[in-house]
Amino acid sequence: IPVGSIVGCQLSQKPLIELETEDEMFLAAKGGRGGRGNRSMSRQISFGRDRYDCREKEEGEEGLSSMLYLEMKIIADIGLVGLPNAGKSSLLRAISGAKPKIASYPFTTLRPHVGVMHYDGYYRVRMADIPGLIEGSSLGRGLGFSFLRHIDRCKSLLYVVDMSNTDCEPIETIRILEKELEAYKHGMTENIIGIVANKIDLLHGPRTIVEMARAFPQYLSCQFRL
Repeated sequence: IPVGSIVGCQLSQKPLIELETEDEMFLAAKGGRGGRGNRSMSRQISFGRDRYDCREKEEGEEGLSSMLYLEMKIIADIGLVGLPNAGKSSLLRAISGAKPKIASYPFTTLRPHVGVMHYDGYYRVRMADIPGLIEGSSLGRGLGFSFLRHIDRCKSLLYVVDMSNTDCEPIETIRILEKELEAYKHGMTENIIGIVANKIDLLHGPRTIVEMARAFPQYLSCQFRL
């Protein structure tokens, strides 16, 4: 089981333990005591030959049983966060070996897709394409909490902003994303490490990038450790 996995009770849907270190052990259900029969209770009746006489036996005892679920808390090093159709799946497909579905309609991605980027020295970075966020997701709109719980399982986050979106300006987009993340869990925006200005080839003038950089200077010099 990977480090960071959560073991919980299937019936109550409550977590029991989070496995945080290598080789950590958790006893989910104790097994029963085995019975005894020929091998341990018989007596030898003929020397030099494998002939045994068994007149006794001892019944075993049933073990415990439980219904559990396993959940990975950390699914990726970096999570891509953005509105629907921001180009998160296309970006992940371009920089990793992942093959998420790509289409021109909202909510194409219904579950996270994780891609792995390989570097020298056998170093790997896992990046997750998270389902699209909309205004009101913290209240259950769209994919709601099913989306936001995936965000909480990434070590760091990147905003992916569609620079060609005329319905929602880039600055307003980032403010919506920040609002929803903080509404779901206070302090979640502290995991943001930068902004990806996507679809920049469709941008109507470079002025928008300058305005976005001035509005969010904290993302221009982020330092982070994976």
